[in-house]
Amino acid sequence: MATETHESRGLPETAAHAKPKLLQFDPGIGIWTLIAFVLLLVLLKKFAWKPILASIDERDKKIKESLNAANQLSQDSKKQSEEQSRILGESQKQAALLLGEARKSAEVLKDQILESAQKEKDKMLQTAHDDISSLTAQAKTEIRIYSAELAIKTAEKILVDQLDHDRAKKLSEKLVQEFRP
Repeated sequence: MATETHESRGLPETAAHAKPKLLQFDPGIGIWTLIAFVLLLVLLKKFAWKPILASIDERDKKIKESLNAANQLSQDSKKQSEEQSRILGESQKQAALLLGEARKSAEVLKDQILESAQKEKDKMLQTAHDDISSLTAQAKTEIRIYSAELAIKTAEKILVDQLDHDRAKKLSEKLVQEFRP
């Protein structure tokens, strides 16, 4: 029975060998799809990439400036700490000549100054890190929003000619729901 022909099964020979339409290549649709894709790439390159890259570069610059400011604050704090340590050393030399009570006062003063400088440094560094995190999150949000808007506008322009009004509305609502963070 393995040698049955198409005719013996009751199927016309052309129906058994016919390709499904989904698997057939239509040169007209292929060419228009390629043209639409190339046009989309050109439009994206011309109108979208430069603003997106400029925004990212600007955010990167702000982040680097914040990091540099944090490093400068850290260096200033270190210099201030070194200066305070130097002054404290001189105070300890003078205190050695004074009574034991003066030595205790100098040690207490030293601890307070170092603790205050450390707290100020930690506070400044935390503020700088918080600013950097905030700017990064804001930049990511802005890029997502801009990309979603651009995709929706592009899809709308492409689909306006191909879909009836009700299908276009349903599709655009679906796309908006997918791009929401």
